[in-house]
Amino acid sequence: MKKQCLSILIAGAMTIGSIGLTHAATINYTSTDLVDINSGEDLWQYSYTVTNNTFAADTGFTIYFDLGLYDLLDPSPSAPNADWDVLTWDPDPSLPDDGAYDAYALVNNASLSDTFTVNFVWLGVATTGPGSQYFELYDGITWSIFEDGFTSSGASTDSNSGSVPEPQTLILLAIGLTGLATSCTRKPKKY
Repeated sequence: MKKQCLSILIAGAMTIGSIGLTHAATINYTSTDLVDINSGEDLWQYSYTVTNNTFAADTGFTIYFDLGLYDLLDPSPSAPNADWDVLTWDPDPSLPDDGAYDAYALVNNASLSDTFTVNFVWLGVATTGPGSQYFELYDGITWSIFEDGFTSSGASTDSNSGSVPEPQTLILLAIGLTGLATSCTRKPKKY
């Protein structure tokens, strides 16, 4: 019985440790309403910061711009630094397909110290402005997706991907393991 309790406690402790250390990549955005250049177009800019991930050469991320909400993405955005190659493509109603901002790491441990920016025309409701977007992190050799989620406003760390549990989950798990440890350490009564 004690071996079973010990096994359960060790597994539970490892679960708490792995849950507590889960760090999903986070892409935070700031949206800025720019001065409109062309009449009838609502020009905006996204500035992105990426955290909780290290990019090796030939990996990257793509942030999607929903068809019907965005148009005229900057066709030649500037890379944040020499470690990255960036490009955009517009949403295409003839396919139909979303547009995207893509950043591709050219070196191992590509620097994330600079901001990724892109200008675009917002087609959505003017009073609300643009918001969170879907993103994917990918391997540029195999073209496999190894993580996805939604961008977060400002300094928020919520990835909306479900990979980081709420603190209540950890508390309940810890309480259960404490109860199990207590019951395992009691000596059986002799009758």
